[in-house]
Amino acid sequence: MARRSFSRARTRLARGLTNVLSVAQLARLERGPAGRIARGGTYTIPFGVGHGLVLDARSLSLSGAQAGGVLRGLHEPQVQEALRRLLPRGATFVDVGAHVGYLTLSAARLVGPAGSVVAVEPVPSNAEAIRRNAALNGFAHVRVIEAAAADRSGEAELITVADTLWTRLASVGEHPLESDRSVVRTVAIDDLLESGELPSLPKVVKIDVEGAELDVVAGMRGLLAKGETSIVCELHGTNERFAAAMDALGMRVTNLDGAEPIAQAGPNDHALAQPG
Repeated sequence: MARRSFSRARTRLARGLTNVLSVAQLARLERGPAGRIARGGTYTIPFGVGHGLVLDARSLSLSGAQAGGVLRGLHEPQVQEALRRLLPRGATFVDVGAHVGYLTLSAARLVGPAGSVVAVEPVPSNAEAIRRNAALNGFAHVRVIEAAAADRSGEAELITVADTLWTRLASVGEHPLESDRSVVRTVAIDDLLESGELPSLPKVVKIDVEGAELDVVAGMRGLLAKGETSIVCELHGTNERFAAAMDALGMRVTNLDGAEPIAQAGPNDHALAQPG
């Protein structure tokens, strides 16, 4: 059954339904990490900040849009480098829209056991994957909050996509590949800090929420006003509004993907916003 599943995944890739890996690359991976994904078990990340991390094979679908990058440890290298520079040992990190936790685990390694990592992720299967992967790596300092970050704590409708990387709140708008809808818990980051669910003021908050990034920022204005937290955020056509929001908060913004000012950059570029 596992071999047939892997064969079907490879066929889908070969037909061009995803540009993640070439057939030749996938064939090579079959002898290593990808084969273990198909058969079950664990695999070890070879490169990047996360090199040497162990992941549960159930965490990742080979047909996922960023499977190739995660398998190699080369997922969002500009974000990895920003975290490497910004996160000292003992710091607190918040991963908003954590998916299966590759950056969560990478940050957990960077901050070490004296630090804290909180992953905020609304998809139950993803949240469970993060818990499994944290346990596999002995990261007792990782906590998972199964919720969507928003401008206020409560509930909201979530649009699930087969590739859960693109799952989004319905308030952002429709998704052409929608597979399901559900009502999920929402949390404001400010409320997490006030309630003690964040153990200390985070040094960095990473945001990747498929278009709801301004709502996440609105829910952490109190935290940002303290002037100690940086944001690493993937933008989804919200560049100008994000830049304006950061300016109003007195934060300076850098485009991690190029030389263009973030307000004029591409719709999926990554912004680094720092105090002062």
